[in-house]
Amino acid sequence: MFKESETIKFKKTTAELKEAVVSISAILNKHGRGEVYFGIKDDGPVVGQTIGKNTIKDVTQTIVDNIEPK
Repeated sequence: MFKESETIKFKKTTAELKEAVVSISAILNKHGRGEVYFGIKDDGPVVGQTIGKNTIKDVTQTIVDNIEPK
């Protein structure tokens, strides 16, 4: 089982993308680097996620569109 930390955050699904962007911004502001994983519950169990062909592109675009500087 994985553990969250100040530089590692878990989101159960990409439906939590807004929250993920907030987490990414906070991690970058404080530490300059970090990781957000989808398909993992906050308390660590991996639940996985089925994604469509555009999911990675959509997640990437949402992050790029909402975090400054680019």
